[in-house]
Amino acid sequence: MHFKLLAVAVAAALLLVSPARADASCCDKKDMACCKAEGMACCDHDAIAVLLSLDPQLNPAPPVRQSTDVWFQRPVMIGRNILQGHYVIEHDNDRMARGEPCTHIYAFDNRTKPVVQFHCTHLERDRPAKNIAVLASKGDFQVLTEFQFAGETASHGVPNPVR
Repeated sequence: MHFKLLAVAVAAALLLVSPARADASCCDKKDMACCKAEGMACCDHDAIAVLLSLDPQLNPAPPVRQSTDVWFQRPVMIGRNILQGHYVIEHDNDRMARGEPCTHIYAFDNRTKPVVQFHCTHLERDRPAKNIAVLASKGDFQVLTEFQFAGETASHGVPNPVR
């Protein structure tokens, strides 16, 4: 790991001391026409960020199993179940790969048997700073529509119950 980090640092240093293109002087001024019109490489991306994104150990994938606890203050419908109180939402990519329900919701004090389980729908969202549960109002109760873990672009949509 230390060798890879050293190799990335050396490569970044070489990029910084290498001669730049003559037209690269406008890259620090993003509103100049040369950067917008010509789509110069120096204006399109950061070379060090590209180097870091190439090594999966420096930019790791999300964990296989993620979980968060939630408090439902009002009754919340999830599928055909109505929940209220303290619960744990867990998403498991291994279950999803096997074709099993990837999302399990457990009572906070009992993680042996899920009270709700379902196949989520993956949605692309902006990265939130904290875990999010999206609720929509429906009459006297709310409906969980999606949840998302902090720092992830993937959000997990909750399917509507079949009537």
